[in-house]
Amino acid sequence: MIMDGSESWFDEEAGPLVRPFAMTRGRAPSGRHELNMITLVVAIKPDSDAVTLDRESAEIVRMCQRRPLSIAEIAARLDVLLAVAKVLIGDLIDHDFLIFQDPPPPVETPDMDLLQAVLNGLRDL
Repeated sequence: MIMDGSESWFDEEAGPLVRPFAMTRGRAPSGRHELNMITLVVAIKPDSDAVTLDRESAEIVRMCQRRPLSIAEIAARLDVLLAVAKVLIGDLIDHDFLIFQDPPPPVETPDMDLLQAVLNGLRDL
Protein backbone atom coordinates (compact mmCIF):
# COMPACT_ATOMS: atom_id res chain seq x y z
CA MET A 1 0.00 0.00 0.00
CA ILE A 2 1.08 3.53 -0.62
CA MET A 3 1.57 5.41 2.62
CA ASP A 4 1.90 8.97 1.25
CA GLY A 5 -1.85 9.61 1.33
CA SER A 6 -2.55 8.87 -2.34
CA GLU A 7 -4.80 5.94 -3.15
CA SER A 8 -3.61 2.81 -4.87
CA TRP A 9 -5.68 0.28 -6.81
CA PHE A 10 -3.25 -2.45 -5.74
CA ASP A 11 -3.33 -3.94 -2.26
CA GLU A 12 -0.34 -6.15 -1.41
CA GLU A 13 -2.29 -7.73 1.45
CA ALA A 14 -4.93 -9.06 -0.94
CA GLY A 15 -2.66 -11.87 -2.11
CA PRO A 16 -2.40 -13.50 -5.52
CA LEU A 17 -5.70 -12.56 -7.15
CA VAL A 18 -4.70 -12.50 -10.80
CA ARG A 19 -3.05 -15.90 -11.10
CA PRO A 20 -6.15 -18.06 -10.39
CA PHE A 21 -8.20 -15.88 -12.72
CA ALA A 22 -5.57 -16.19 -15.45
CA MET A 23 -5.16 -19.95 -14.98
CA THR A 24 -8.86 -20.58 -15.57
CA ARG A 25 -9.26 -17.77 -18.11
CA GLY A 26 -11.87 -16.24 -15.81
CA ARG A 27 -14.03 -19.36 -15.63
CA ALA A 28 -15.57 -20.94 -12.56
CA PRO A 29 -16.37 -24.64 -12.15
CA SER A 30 -19.16 -25.28 -14.63
CA GLY A 31 -20.90 -28.17 -12.94
CA ARG A 32 -20.87 -30.19 -16.17
CA HIS A 33 -19.08 -32.87 -14.17
CA GLU A 34 -20.05 -33.73 -10.62
CA LEU A 35 -16.63 -33.05 -9.15
CA ASN A 36 -16.05 -32.57 -5.46
CA MET A 37 -12.93 -32.55 -3.36
CA ILE A 38 -12.84 -36.35 -2.90
CA THR A 39 -13.55 -37.25 -6.53
CA LEU A 40 -10.73 -39.44 -7.85
CA VAL A 41 -9.21 -38.77 -11.27
CA VAL A 42 -6.80 -40.85 -13.34
CA ALA A 43 -5.01 -40.14 -16.61
CA ILE A 44 -6.04 -42.19 -19.65
CA LYS A 45 -3.60 -40.63 -22.14
CA PRO A 46 0.17 -40.81 -21.81
CA ASP A 47 1.80 -37.71 -20.44
CA SER A 48 3.67 -37.37 -23.75
CA ASP A 49 0.32 -36.27 -25.24
CA ALA A 50 0.20 -33.44 -22.69
CA VAL A 51 2.91 -31.36 -24.43
CA THR A 52 0.23 -29.11 -25.95
CA LEU A 53 -1.25 -28.28 -22.53
CA ASP A 54 -0.38 -25.41 -20.22
CA ARG A 55 2.03 -26.13 -17.39
CA GLU A 56 -0.55 -26.84 -14.67
CA SER A 57 -2.71 -29.09 -16.85
CA ALA A 58 0.32 -31.06 -18.04
CA GLU A 59 1.40 -31.47 -14.41
CA ILE A 60 -2.04 -32.81 -13.48
CA VAL A 61 -1.82 -35.41 -16.27
CA ARG A 62 1.69 -36.41 -15.11
CA MET A 63 0.56 -36.74 -11.48
CA CYS A 64 -2.45 -38.85 -12.40
CA GLN A 65 -0.38 -41.29 -14.50
CA ARG A 66 1.02 -42.91 -11.40
CA ARG A 67 -2.18 -43.47 -9.44
CA PRO A 68 -5.66 -41.99 -8.99
CA LEU A 69 -5.64 -38.74 -7.04
CA SER A 70 -8.40 -36.77 -5.39
CA ILE A 71 -9.15 -33.27 -6.57
CA ALA A 72 -8.16 -31.94 -3.14
CA GLU A 73 -4.80 -33.71 -3.40
CA ILE A 74 -4.17 -32.28 -6.87
CA ALA A 75 -5.07 -28.76 -5.71
CA ALA A 76 -2.72 -29.09 -2.74
CA ARG A 77 0.18 -30.38 -4.85
CA LEU A 78 -0.26 -27.59 -7.40
CA ASP A 79 -0.82 -25.04 -4.62
CA VAL A 80 -3.99 -23.73 -6.28
CA LEU A 81 -7.51 -23.09 -5.07
CA LEU A 82 -9.89 -26.05 -5.19
CA ALA A 83 -12.11 -24.17 -7.66
CA VAL A 84 -9.14 -23.67 -9.99
CA ALA A 85 -8.28 -27.36 -9.83
CA LYS A 86 -11.90 -28.25 -10.67
CA VAL A 87 -11.85 -26.04 -13.78
CA LEU A 88 -8.54 -27.45 -15.00
CA ILE A 89 -9.59 -31.04 -14.29
CA GLY A 90 -12.96 -30.48 -15.97
CA ASP A 91 -11.14 -29.28 -19.09
CA LEU A 92 -8.88 -32.34 -19.04
CA ILE A 93 -11.90 -34.63 -18.70
CA ASP A 94 -13.57 -32.87 -21.65
CA HIS A 95 -10.45 -33.42 -23.77
CA ASP A 96 -10.18 -37.11 -22.77
CA PHE A 97 -6.97 -36.78 -20.78
CA LEU A 98 -8.61 -37.83 -17.50
CA ILE A 99 -11.51 -39.90 -16.29
CA PHE A 100 -13.09 -39.53 -12.91
CA GLN A 101 -14.73 -41.79 -10.38
CA ASP A 102 -17.51 -40.48 -8.20
CA PRO A 103 -16.87 -41.13 -4.55
CA PRO A 104 -18.83 -43.98 -3.06
CA PRO A 105 -22.25 -43.02 -1.74
CA PRO A 106 -22.46 -42.40 1.99
CA VAL A 107 -23.05 -45.50 4.03
CA GLU A 108 -26.34 -45.92 5.76
CA THR A 109 -26.67 -44.23 9.11
CA PRO A 110 -25.73 -46.53 11.96
CA ASP A 111 -28.38 -48.18 14.10
CA MET A 112 -28.75 -45.86 17.09
CA ASP A 113 -30.00 -48.68 19.33
CA LEU A 114 -26.86 -50.69 18.59
CA LEU A 115 -24.62 -47.69 19.28
CA GLN A 116 -26.42 -47.03 22.55
CA ALA A 117 -25.98 -50.69 23.58
CA VAL A 118 -22.26 -50.50 22.83
CA LEU A 119 -21.95 -47.27 24.80
CA ASN A 120 -23.84 -48.79 27.75
CA GLY A 121 -21.59 -51.86 27.60
CA LEU A 122 -18.46 -49.71 27.64
CA ARG A 123 -19.75 -47.74 30.62
CA ASP A 124 -20.37 -50.99 32.54
CA LEU A 125 -16.73 -51.99 32.14
